[in-house]
Amino acid sequence: MRAADPSIRSYLSEFMRDVVDASGLGGGYRQGLLNAAGGIETAVDFSPVVGDVLALEDAGRSYRQGDMLGTGINLLGAIPIIGDAASKAAKTARALGGSSGAPNVGLVREGVGKSRDRVGTTGQYIGGPAGIDTPEKLRAMQDRYIQDVELGQAGADWYRDASNFINEVSLPENRQGIADTIGITSQGTNVDSNLGFAIKGINQRAAGLPVSTGRFPGNQSPLIEEALSGERSRLGPKRQPFADNLSVSWNPEQATTSVNDIWQGRAFGYTHPGGKPWDAGFSPQQHAFMDENMLVIQDRLNDMQMAGRTDWDNLNTQAASWSGAKIRAGDITESDAAKQYGDFADKYAVNATYEQAPGANTGQLEGILSRPFAERQAFEDAASWTNAQGIDDLYSSGGMLTQPTNQMVGAYTPSSTGVLEVNPGKVARPLVQQSAGEIIPSEARLLDIGESSRAYIDVQNAGAYHKVIPDSQTKAGERTSISVELDGSPDPETMSRASQIAEQNGFFAVDTGNGINFVNDIYSDVGGSRTGTSLGKELKGQLGQEIEGLLGKPGNRVKVQAGYEDYEAAWQAGQGSGAATEQFLNKLDENPTFAMNIEPALKRKAAANIARDDAAGFPQRDDIRNARQILIDKGIEGLRSALKSGAVLPAIVAMVLSPLALKDSDEPQAVSSLRGI
Repeated sequence: MRAADPSIRSYLSEFMRDVVDASGLGGGYRQGLLNAAGGIETAVDFSPVVGDVLALEDAGRSYRQGDMLGTGINLLGAIPIIGDAASKAAKTARALGGSSGAPNVGLVREGVGKSRDRVGTTGQYIGGPAGIDTPEKLRAMQDRYIQDVELGQAGADWYRDASNFINEVSLPENRQGIADTIGITSQGTNVDSNLGFAIKGINQRAAGLPVSTGRFPGNQSPLIEEALSGERSRLGPKRQPFADNLSVSWNPEQATTSVNDIWQGRAFGYTHPGGKPWDAGFSPQQHAFMDENMLVIQDRLNDMQMAGRTDWDNLNTQAASWSGAKIRAGDITESDAAKQYGDFADKYAVNATYEQAPGANTGQLEGILSRPFAERQAFEDAASWTNAQGIDDLYSSGGMLTQPTNQMVGAYTPSSTGVLEVNPGKVARPLVQQSAGEIIPSEARLLDIGESSRAYIDVQNAGAYHKVIPDSQTKAGERTSISVELDGSPDPETMSRASQIAEQNGFFAVDTGNGINFVNDIYSDVGGSRTGTSLGKELKGQLGQEIEGLLGKPGNRVKVQAGYEDYEAAWQAGQGSGAATEQFLNKLDENPTFAMNIEPALKRKAAANIARDDAAGFPQRDDIRNARQILIDKGIEGLRSALKSGAVLPAIVAMVLSPLALKDSDEPQAVSSLRGI
């Protein structure tokens, strides 16, 4: 060992100071590197004459790439004794976003790497596309990647937008499992089908069925079961960062690493022999190469303020380049670059429409239907099915994805009165999968249970839902209903007129909050014989003119699948029949898993209804109030036991709520008022 030449000491120290200045760093991270630069003059005295050649080579490579921060970090590695540890610490700090605690913008994925950067004999960069064997070619590769980013810049915020959608349609305790499920089913799919596979698996889980979904169900379904149970499995170097990045809106510290899929590979220039577009996975060395170059590319994008931004990171850089590569390949247009799951959600959304003013002739709150529309709106708002997120409490508690609830104007004509009722209402919007032109039967059963339960708790004459089936899954002859898209919900007068047009022509008019659907009434004389072809002729005639004249827009032929839970006869059966409660419980029995999951939501709504109805000042049926109280205190099974025993007296409700009173009994009861519902 001997002291190094003073000129070398000074050169290294000054060069590193220049590098730190050029990096643009500030704060403690900058000062730490400057301190290290000052320590070079002493530390070099202890170095071998040849120095740390590998660290200096790394520094030179970073400098040629224009990566000044990387140059400084690698120079630290040239400092003996302290340098190796300091360099490793600095590289770790860089991967974690620096000492400021800012979100990570450059993490190299766990478990990948390479022992050296280039092949000594050819200069080929280890893990890089074939032919990338000089710094100039490496820079040109980065330039091409940046061109894809520029082309696809509209899609830069894809991860954040997709994450916001997941956060919007799922409960906080479920959202990570939902993000992981989407990540698991993303393999080999586009955005639309990825969402469809995920919805199918999520609803299978909600129904208590084995999960079987995805392009590769044998591999993916067990992972989905784990994800929806709250377990996070290692999903591999592609799917794991994708699932993590979908969590960015609620867990930004987890969303750190770009996704190296085939489009990322194509943006970097990977091809198969003969120039065939890349369609395979990647080796650890290839992952490491892309990760390292993403850091350099992000720095360059921020330096040039691409698209007016200085916040380029692993997520938005990769999202923009993915869009650019797809645009360049002709797979999507520039206008489609930003489309994420939320842009396809309406394809899967059901319109579960409901009102809360109790139905005519039910005997509950008689007189409320004659109150002004605004008062009935206030009545509905006082006990909402919508949770704090703005989504339906019933379906979200049941484990289903649910879009935000819409406001709407309901129109219904009870058969017992023949008088049109126009009331304020809302539209729950759970997401379901359809196959061969129909909602998957197990998922339709969940909707039947949900709307039956809602009608029972709110004392409605019926519960209903409907869904427009995508044209891609239907034939023209099956499209016997009409959809008119609007910017919002119509006013009560417009809805009343739309209902009259519908009734005269064999339809039901349903406000979705975003338009009106005229659902074909197959039990009417006109609707029973209607075909898609005959409807086309109707729309060219008076019917089409009336609809467009009223709503200002033409109608489109669609296929609609509808569900209807009729409680009118049950409510009118009178006290002593037990018809409504029995119908409610029988429907729940069709899927005990879903019934158990929605029970807390039913209890919450029953409690809210009691408080609201007590304050409303209208006459109540004692049996309805008591049944709600039993549900709140003893749950579904308590209500079942009370119905079976037939024991509820308004004056002695406490007796019914006791364990003894809820036991099965063959003893005749003195009074039986629960059996009225």
